[in-house]
Amino acid sequence: MEYTDLIKKRRSIRRYKPEPISDQNLKTVLEAARLAPSSGNRQCWRYIVVTDQNIKTRLAEVGEKWVSEAPVIIVACADPEASGHKPGIDYFLVDIGISFEHLILAAANLGLGTCWIAAFDEVQVKEALGVPDEIRVVAYTPLGYPDEKKGQVFARKPLRDICFYERYGQEKSQGIQGAAATTIGNLYIKGRKLSEKLRNRLAF
Repeated sequence: MEYTDLIKKRRSIRRYKPEPISDQNLKTVLEAARLAPSSGNRQCWRYIVVTDQNIKTRLAEVGEKWVSEAPVIIVACADPEASGHKPGIDYFLVDIGISFEHLILAAANLGLGTCWIAAFDEVQVKEALGVPDEIRVVAYTPLGYPDEKKGQVFARKPLRDICFYERYGQEKSQGIQGAAATTIGNLYIKGRKLSEKLRNRLAF
């Protein structure tokens, strides 16, 4: 699938078929996550693959109830000490975000559904999965074949609302010639409208 088509078709899936995922497909999405860039190439991510129904049910109890329907849940963890830091910013969140998006797009390319989930009790998730205290659980996703149909992504802000040029809040400049052409065009239109009004007033 072409990349631009892939990012348009990737949707958050909340209903899954019980059909199992092949080991090869599971390896493919995990390999995509492994190859992601990271701060200092320190690769702080740690992934837990959950297929045991009892553990999936436990994760559903402390997070989204429907996730246990999927054949697999992949939990994204990070070691904060294996990433960069600057005042006010912990880059392990950026690192795991890049890696997890790699995984999600790779899944979509295979026809598999995912749904990025961060609404859960981290303490209870760590207890259920035996995650060490120093490791953070950032997100998890169900993984499986979708049991619902969705169209392309549509509920997104237009580019002009999120992209600026040269300075924050500044739209792309048309340049001197472009701005002059626009001004002349606007004056021409206003002139024609004024001429039409005058003709209408003078008409008998």
